[in-house]
Amino acid sequence: MIMQMRIFVLFCSLLLTTIPASLAQIPEIKTGSFTINGTLADLLGADAVTTYGNVIDQRKTITWEVNIPDGYNPSDPPGVIVYISPQNSVNIPSGWLNVTNERNLIWVAALNSGNKIPANERILMSLLSLEAIQSSYKINPDRIYVSGLSGGGRVASLAATYYPNIFKGALYNCGVNFWDGINETQIEQIKRNRFVFMTGTKDFNMNDTKNVYGKYKKAGVENIKLMVVRRMGHENPNKNRFEQALKFLDQVNQR
Repeated sequence: MIMQMRIFVLFCSLLLTTIPASLAQIPEIKTGSFTINGTLADLLGADAVTTYGNVIDQRKTITWEVNIPDGYNPSDPPGVIVYISPQNSVNIPSGWLNVTNERNLIWVAALNSGNKIPANERILMSLLSLEAIQSSYKINPDRIYVSGLSGGGRVASLAATYYPNIFKGALYNCGVNFWDGINETQIEQIKRNRFVFMTGTKDFNMNDTKNVYGKYKKAGVENIKLMVVRRMGHENPNKNRFEQALKFLDQVNQR
């Protein structure tokens, strides 16, 4: 937990800042699906190796699958949805990229970030993906979301609550943990963000998902939505349910 809080404090000062020129590998106008690569030093500079080298090996090249909306326009910056897979592959569900394109969202997911990888490393890779994208693209900081399936959903729920100042919403698919070891400032930010809890009537995690949803509600988080899909098992939802979830995350908080 000390390491998690240390990462939180340091990333608040480092994230969403200017990227070193050494990572200028994405042409600004490139859209569609491709991969980007970077090391810890590429993304945050040599000093970060000392700070985060015990979380991610400084020599490790991280690869992310990225999809930039076809209509990317820096004057109307897209949001970002960071996806955390339970497997080392990503396996984007059919139709999801059509939805993110239509809703002006960049999709990004780290490869080799499955359930066997330590949670701290997976969280850091999700944060680094934002740095990598911003080396060439403008993004809307009010529309940065995190999602994941099963164990990836559980890690997404850690990222969303450790870094509520960065991730303004989350979609938990068939896996979610309640927060632990966070401070009052983080909790107050969580209450301003939006969350969707997705499960299915045939999902073995359904009751657990409902239970964590209830804990969020009891803690005073109002902008939450529980979606229980009939006949859906332990899997990602179809594109229509995915779009419903994103529409909820995109709603403006009126409070």
